[in-house]
Amino acid sequence: MAGGAGLLSGQQAADISLKGMDLLPHAQGNGPQSFVDVKQAEIRCRAVLQQLPPMEGSVKFKKTWSIEEALEQHQCLMKQHDLQSSIGNNHVRVRKLQVEFARLGAQRAATTLRELQLSTSTSSSQRIDAAIFEASEAANKLRLATELCRIEEERFVAKTKRMEAEIEKCNAEMATLKEAIDDVSRGGGPRVAGMHPDHESGLETVAKEERKFFYCSDCKLGGHGQRFCSYLLRRPNWRVYPSEKWFEDKNGQVSFCPLGKRGVDFTDETYFSRIAMHIKGRIWLEDKRKLYEFVPDLMPLTFVIRDQQWIGAPPPPEAPGAEPMPWFVKETDRNWGTSVVCCAKPEECMGLAKPNATYVVQKHIPKPLLYYNGEKCHIKFYNLLVGCADGVTWKLYTYKDGYLSISPKPWTPHDLSKDTQVTIIRTKRINDWPHWPEVYPKCKRGVQEVVRRAAEQGKLEGRNKIQFEIISADYIVTEDKEVYLLEFNTGPVLKDPDDSPDVHDAGMVEGALHIIEPWEGGNEDLWDFVFECKGVPPKQAGRIPEDDFDEHAFALPCIVFVVEGVVVVVVVVVV
Repeated sequence: MAGGAGLLSGQQAADISLKGMDLLPHAQGNGPQSFVDVKQAEIRCRAVLQQLPPMEGSVKFKKTWSIEEALEQHQCLMKQHDLQSSIGNNHVRVRKLQVEFARLGAQRAATTLRELQLSTSTSSSQRIDAAIFEASEAANKLRLATELCRIEEERFVAKTKRMEAEIEKCNAEMATLKEAIDDVSRGGGPRVAGMHPDHESGLETVAKEERKFFYCSDCKLGGHGQRFCSYLLRRPNWRVYPSEKWFEDKNGQVSFCPLGKRGVDFTDETYFSRIAMHIKGRIWLEDKRKLYEFVPDLMPLTFVIRDQQWIGAPPPPEAPGAEPMPWFVKETDRNWGTSVVCCAKPEECMGLAKPNATYVVQKHIPKPLLYYNGEKCHIKFYNLLVGCADGVTWKLYTYKDGYLSISPKPWTPHDLSKDTQVTIIRTKRINDWPHWPEVYPKCKRGVQEVVRRAAEQGKLEGRNKIQFEIISADYIVTEDKEVYLLEFNTGPVLKDPDDSPDVHDAGMVEGALHIIEPWEGGNEDLWDFVFECKGVPPKQAGRIPEDDFDEHAFALPCIVFVVEGVVVVVVVVVV
């Protein structure tokens, strides 16, 4: 009877083997079937569980921007589902085996105890007590194995549901992409200035006020294009319109455009976008040398080195006994402090310049306003510049909050290390800085003057569509609260809540997009309207602005023009 309780047939043993591994060690016996060694089986089950990979798939649904990306993601999610389901099934199978082995052990212990109790004349009390303890332990093992099996099954079911939910998101996204393609192909897309309506298919684009959905595409030009798309997609009536490969240049660099070269409401490839995310003429702001040409009174005294030669007069030597101040040598077309080097005297500046590069050279501002522990700091001042669709009107907004960039070491003019002299990283919000209420209006007036002059002098160029850009200005402040403009960054650092939950710029971005493309659920956040001014009318209205294509778009010598709304590219080949 004791032997029969723990007996498994050969067919049962085959059924519960896992991937060719027999988990049922057998004791030696002379009968046609041998008894399962339960303890050894339990040990083997635990070893197998330790060897099995965990059921932890790493692929989760992520928004895609093209048909190819969506199909690839769906394939990855399906493969993950199959693999993880197999892993989960194996975990559950081993747990069920543990339950069966524990049940066999409990049955065997109960049978042994019953036989001892029936043969009281020959069984000692010690043997009976030991059998009772063994039966109790076996029952506890059975309860534990049953509970662990239940937990494993629930985990498997929950994980399977999560994977299926990710697949369902992917399926829904692909359906939405198809609906977007169908809607735009039927004329439900925007009217994009400079693009010809789809007359060939007999379709007229629906007026904006009659449209149900608005569309954005990521053409992978970098910058904040995808970020702005993500914020626009939080609105209930915005959808992704897929992008596709446009062409590949001789260096292997791929350019993208909206599928079918359709116009959309927003994309980072300006020609196809109803809203342009780059200001035409931005070079006059981001190039430090060009900026100094028309606002020298707002900046520190600046000198220029080009190809290891002074352009114009070099800085004069320091007067004997003059207070020492660092000199900065900065490449004109690079920002974020990546190309700033310091020296002690103006005569040393030329030695820091490299061939075929252009630099601005500036002396440190005297008596800088230092932070609480004597560290150098500068202001990250955010601006929203908007060029209206009339090609003439410009609007400026400034953000009432900002950041301080604070050096990690106390400032002294004698220490020329970057940790002391160069402030790059946004360290903290500026709203609790006691000098901000006094300094903010001065920074605002400075940027206003820059925009006014740039517009009046034709440096900011209008388009036949709305254009905008979030631009940061770096300001340094003196002890007497005077401000000096150091540079503009046309691609400033912006943080999202997903990446930086505590300190982020979601309100700034959402407010800017609401100003550009208002909607009933939005607001301007802390953007402060500064002024509106008129610039110079576009020189060639109706033609495609040259910078409506990314600068790498045509790497070969070519001529770009428009014939009846069609973009024509003539590549010049020299034989």
